[in-house]
Amino acid sequence: APPPFSPQDPFSIFRQILFLAGSILAVHCTATAQVFVAGLGGAAALSGASAISAAAAANYDPKVGSAANVAIGYHFNDWFSAQAGYIWNQNRVVASQLSGSAFSQNESVRVQHAASVDAMVYFRARLSRVRPYLSAGPAIVTVLDQTKPGLRVAVGVDVRLRSGWGVRYSFSEM
Repeated sequence: APPPFSPQDPFSIFRQILFLAGSILAVHCTATAQVFVAGLGGAAALSGASAISAAAAANYDPKVGSAANVAIGYHFNDWFSAQAGYIWNQNRVVASQLSGSAFSQNESVRVQHAASVDAMVYFRARLSRVRPYLSAGPAIVTVLDQTKPGLRVAVGVDVRLRSGWGVRYSFSEM
């Protein structure tokens, strides 16, 4: 049998834990309605960078790309929740370099994967139609074939619809 954690796929153990937690919480959901599941889609922007020296200059110019986020969480009470999630985003990147009189420009696509566990603080009770929140927690981020620990911080608002569904607007930084 393959090992539960593979260096080639650092998210394999997180996926297994998320699936197990989701299965347990899904069974518990029918009795308490404390569990929530979220799926989000949107835009992702990476930070650019430039470096200039006497002999050379380089520029890293990322473009806005697409993003997807899935999460499962648990409401402990009206004000505090926790969620575990997976975030994917893809951005087109233009890298330019000038060295002496030689100029080069390369365009590529960068994909980022992240898994996080967030503590959430809501600023209104669960029965409120509009619930702003702040969340933060540790993350594992993979970009450019490098996996590093990180911190995910998000602010957003959950809007409850009449049918029991909701809409979430979120802005996060990793």
